[in-house]
Amino acid sequence: MIIADGEGHYRFITQPDHARLAGRFAEHWGNETFERPEPFAAMVLAADAHDDGWWEYDRRPHLEDGEVVDFLSVPADAWVAFYDGGIESVIELNDYAGLVTSMHGSGLRRRRYGLSSSWPDTPPAFEEFVDREERRQTRLAEELHGREADGEHGNERRSNADTRLSDADIDLLTALHEEGEPPEGTESRLWCNYELLQVWDFLSLVLCTSEWPEETTIDSVPTSPETADVSMTVTPLGDDEFRLDPYPFDEAPLTASVPARIVPDGGYDDEAALLRAYYGGEHETVEFTLRE
Repeated sequence: MIIADGEGHYRFITQPDHARLAGRFAEHWGNETFERPEPFAAMVLAADAHDDGWWEYDRRPHLEDGEVVDFLSVPADAWVAFYDGGIESVIELNDYAGLVTSMHGSGLRRRRYGLSSSWPDTPPAFEEFVDREERRQTRLAEELHGREADGEHGNERRSNADTRLSDADIDLLTALHEEGEPPEGTESRLWCNYELLQVWDFLSLVLCTSEWPEETTIDSVPTSPETADVSMTVTPLGDDEFRLDPYPFDEAPLTASVPARIVPDGGYDDEAALLRAYYGGEHETVEFTLRE
């Protein structure tokens, strides 16, 4: 659950709804400066569904020591369980989307594979999860890499030739697993797509985590697999409007919305009281406008 503090209230946004917002960004990403993501459908799916594992957990708000629990404070065992299930559900739909979603999950516990080098190293409670996901990534990558040579297309969900992995993609995964960061100068499309998911995810979080966000810079924004990353500045203009520089979308302005619940921020003695307030609270749609 993403929780923004308002004037006398909390604004709750579920993780899956935040991911739908990221999916909206993926659908419209691409213009003269930014290459459209490829494979397109798989990447829109990855953005849209990367937090689907949170559905059951986010059906109710949680308390710990009298404080509302946000998405950064979820207990490790619960976090691992629903990430496992969420990643598996994406793989069932599309292997490539599942691979990128798995990389997102393990990357959150490995300093985002070098993109967040100041983060702490993998906590012991997540070591088994990271190891398991990286083994899963290797298996998926071997299947995706082998399609071109074998010409095997299997069932319908495995038939999209655009999801084949290159040798550079395989080298990329090996480096991430062994070194925790990509090879210098990589032109792997898989790495570009992993970075894109981080950008869409972070941009959605910038909009959802505060009712009064400050100007924010998003680093490591890819323009294509072959060109250098850029930094993007997100500037609040008021009334849920923001300017993005450089602007990455195929239409301007781009509007996007997310459902939220507004709940009074008075003290709650137990989760039952908070649950009543949550489902008795105002249900609203927050609409964001992103401008050049």
